[in-house]
Amino acid sequence: MARLSLSTLTSLLLLQGTALAANTGEHGNNSDSLVYTFPTDPGVSGHPLDVVHAYYRQWPTGIAVSASGRLFSNFPGGLDPANVNHGTPGIFTVGELVSRTVEKAYPSEEMNTPPCSIGAVDLTDPDHPVGCGSADHLIAVQSVVVDPKDRLWILDTGRPMYTFPNGSVILLPSSYGGPKLVGVDLTTNKVFKTIPFSPEVALPSDTYLNDVRFDLRPHITSSGEGIAYITDSSSTGHNGVIVVDIGAGESWRKLHRHPSVLPEGQFLPFVWGRPLYYVSDPGHSPSGNLSTTKPPGHIAMGADGIAISPDGETLYYMPLASRTLYSVPTVLLRARDNAAADEDLFKAVKNHGQTGPADGLETDSNGLVYKGNQEANAVVAYNPKTGMTQTVVRDPRIGWVDTLSVGEDGWVYFTSNQLHLAGGMWSPMSPRGEGDDNQNQNQNQGDQRRKPFGLFRVPLLDGAGRLRCR
Repeated sequence: MARLSLSTLTSLLLLQGTALAANTGEHGNNSDSLVYTFPTDPGVSGHPLDVVHAYYRQWPTGIAVSASGRLFSNFPGGLDPANVNHGTPGIFTVGELVSRTVEKAYPSEEMNTPPCSIGAVDLTDPDHPVGCGSADHLIAVQSVVVDPKDRLWILDTGRPMYTFPNGSVILLPSSYGGPKLVGVDLTTNKVFKTIPFSPEVALPSDTYLNDVRFDLRPHITSSGEGIAYITDSSSTGHNGVIVVDIGAGESWRKLHRHPSVLPEGQFLPFVWGRPLYYVSDPGHSPSGNLSTTKPPGHIAMGADGIAISPDGETLYYMPLASRTLYSVPTVLLRARDNAAADEDLFKAVKNHGQTGPADGLETDSNGLVYKGNQEANAVVAYNPKTGMTQTVVRDPRIGWVDTLSVGEDGWVYFTSNQLHLAGGMWSPMSPRGEGDDNQNQNQNQGDQRRKPFGLFRVPLLDGAGRLRCR
C-alpha cells in the first residue's frame, strides 16, 4: 500500500470536517499548528433542571413532598458533625422548607433538641459516648418520606457523630429509643406513632437505618395498617432489610448479610472525573497524591436505596457501594421467623444487572425505578419490563443525587448534596488543569463541600404520577 504524504492526509481530514488548518506558514516551522474539532460532550440532556430550593444552612440528604406540595428535608447528624444538635438553638435534624432558601425545625424545635449530656450525645461515660436514647426527640435522622396516605415518616438512626478533643470524628453507637420510625400527621403537625427498634433489630454499633418505603394494603397485616421496609446500610457488613408491622409496632430483619445487600469489594466510583475513596475518620482526612499517600479505604456501605413497585409486590434495593440493582418479592420479606421462607427469599432475589451507582431510589405510578447516577451527573430510570435504563436528566450542576421523591404535581424531586466532596470521601490530587478551581483541586484536603446544596426537580416520564394509597 502506497504511503500518503502529510499534505494528502491533512486534505482528507479537512474533507471529513474533523480538522482545520490554522497558522499556516512554511512547512516544518515550529510555530505552525493544527486545531482539530472533535465531538464534544454537551454535559446536559433531558428536561432542563428546575431549581426548587438552595440549602445555605445545614447539609441535607432526604426530601419528601406532600400531596399539597409541602417540602421536608432532613439533616443527618450521623454524616455531618455540624448537623448534631448539642442543645444549641437553630440546629435541627428535620425541617420544613418554608421559602426558596429557608428551612425551619419540624415538627417542632423542642422535638429537635435532645435532652442528653450534650443534646444528641450521651456523655454519661465520657470514654464511651453514645447517641441519646430519647424516644420523644429526634437524634440523627437519615430519611423523611411521605407515605401514600400523605403522612410524613421520620427515620431516626439514633447515631450522631461525635468529635473528640484530638479532632477525631466517630459515628456513635445508638441507645434504645434513639433508632425509631416516627409518623407525623401533616394536618395537625403532631406525632401519631413512634416505633422504636430493639437492639436485636437495630444493632447499636453496626446498624445505620438509611431509607424507608411503605406498603399500606390492608390485607397484608392483621391490623390493616401496612408494612414499612427499611434498608440497613451499615459500613461494617451487617446489612439487610428491616421489616416493620406498623400496626403492631414490631420489626424484624431479613436478608441479613445476603450478598445482594453487601457492598461490592474494592468498590471505586468516579465522580466529577475523580476516583473516590472512603475515609473512616473525617476529622483526619489524608492529603496528597498517588505517589505520596496510601488510599485510606474503599466505600463499604451496603443496602441503601430502596423503592417499592406500584402493586406492592416487589421491593427494589441496591448497596451504595455497587452498580447493581436487585429486587425481592415482598411477601417473602413479611414471613417472620420462618427458616423455610428465608431459604425461598434468598432464592427469589433477582439481579437486574448494572444500572450505574446510586444512592436513593424511587418509583412512579408506571413502575419505573428512578435513581441517581453519581458518575454521570444524572438521574436515570430503569424499566423492569424491558430491563433497560435511560437518562432522565443530566446536568453539570448535579453533584451526588442523594434522595428522590415523587410529587403530586408529576415531577420527581431530588437533593444534590456534594457528598463526594465531604470529609469522609477522598480523591488523590490530580495535576492542576485549566478550568480547575481550588475546591476541585484540593478535594482531598478534607471537607470541600460548598454551599448552597441543591434541591431540583424534573417531570416524570410518560405522564406518570406518584404511588397511590393501596
